[in-house]
Amino acid sequence: MRFSRLWPLLATSLFLTGCGSASKLLEGVTGEKDVVLPGKRESVLSSGESTAAQGETSSEPIVIPTAETNASWPQPGGQATNSFGNLSAGANLSRAWSANAGEGTSGDGRIVASPIIVGGTAYVLDSRSNVTAIRTSSGGQAWRVSLIPEGKSTRAFGGGLASDGQRIYATSVFGEALALDAATGAVLWRKKLGAPVRAAPTVANGTIYFTGSSNEVFALRASDGSEVWKYQGTGGQATIASSPSPAVSQGLVVIPTTAGEIIAFTASDGLEAWSDALTSSDPAATATNIGSVAGRPVIDGDQVIAISNAGRMGAFALQNGDRQWTRDISGSQTPWVAGDHVFVIINGKTLMALSRRTGGVRWSKDLPGKVWAGPVLGGGRLLAVSSDGQLASISAQTGEVLNTTKLSDAFYIAPVIANGTVYLLSDDAQLIALR
Repeated sequence: MRFSRLWPLLATSLFLTGCGSASKLLEGVTGEKDVVLPGKRESVLSSGESTAAQGETSSEPIVIPTAETNASWPQPGGQATNSFGNLSAGANLSRAWSANAGEGTSGDGRIVASPIIVGGTAYVLDSRSNVTAIRTSSGGQAWRVSLIPEGKSTRAFGGGLASDGQRIYATSVFGEALALDAATGAVLWRKKLGAPVRAAPTVANGTIYFTGSSNEVFALRASDGSEVWKYQGTGGQATIASSPSPAVSQGLVVIPTTAGEIIAFTASDGLEAWSDALTSSDPAATATNIGSVAGRPVIDGDQVIAISNAGRMGAFALQNGDRQWTRDISGSQTPWVAGDHVFVIINGKTLMALSRRTGGVRWSKDLPGKVWAGPVLGGGRLLAVSSDGQLASISAQTGEVLNTTKLSDAFYIAPVIANGTVYLLSDDAQLIALR
């Protein structure tokens, strides 16, 4: 199926501005009642799920790769592949500092973009399209610039940040892409796109890739913003407030769409390689979910893993798109791949471990609290944050919640890790460093 033949749900793009992020949308659905299931494993598979998956047991231990220290987190998903394995992070985290990173979520503005960490500086895009640079050593502000074009209203939000180490690349809901000097925030180039951009960029091999609000795909030269190629999508779809970014590896760029599809393009020229629809075979599941791929697709080795909010998660061969497995589950968070397993939050509250080989469920646990974002894997433990201000440390082997830390903020964006430090961006634009 080609992108240009996506069946439209709406004639124009509908962006649900009542949601601060993909996970914030779910808070209104799941309600406020905390659910705690200590030690008890519950099936979260739909009635259409294969019995083979339900029968897979956890008798074989889950082996976690050795933790590695990453000096930076330069892309929304950590790297251009949106895959980072097991990162170094301390077992007993405490707050090193917190800093004001701009304007928080309000009635007409939302924080949706992940922070990035490059060269000892954290960069944050706030709800008013300001980019703030914060020194990771102390939490002190280095600079702040606005992405809003002259004469435009501040009542718009979306976009995201990525970096190649020298420049910060930003996408804007005002229909622009920009390059900023990482040290000063000076605008190095500015490209008008002719369409709003609510998704974050990914930069790889001198090219920036991102999608527009009507499912356009843009590839721009990082050096000057000139167009490498563009793919014209068909219309917008009803979507949720999130900032997903493409995954790039081995000469291919995998794009998430608002119609619940992932599409692979040749990175150099934009030719479509393959596509697949992440929509459930259960009509009831599809009818009750907004179909966008709100989380990032993940490339790990020769495998692509993605989940949509329309009732399906799947694994595909990177080069030709062959389906390796699918599961009828929904989620708006990015799956985390480590070793032979995939960890993913579904329906905002249930954390699952799946086999990369078969998609079989190794364990599933309902998390305490409201709606959760994450996970990331740091120091061999899964870390996730919640809309009621909790940071949870979870065993990757069993799903047991090892400990929770109550913070004073609400969180809808997954943690990021760089150089052993865990960074949390709260809904009121506080950036918190934990070491």
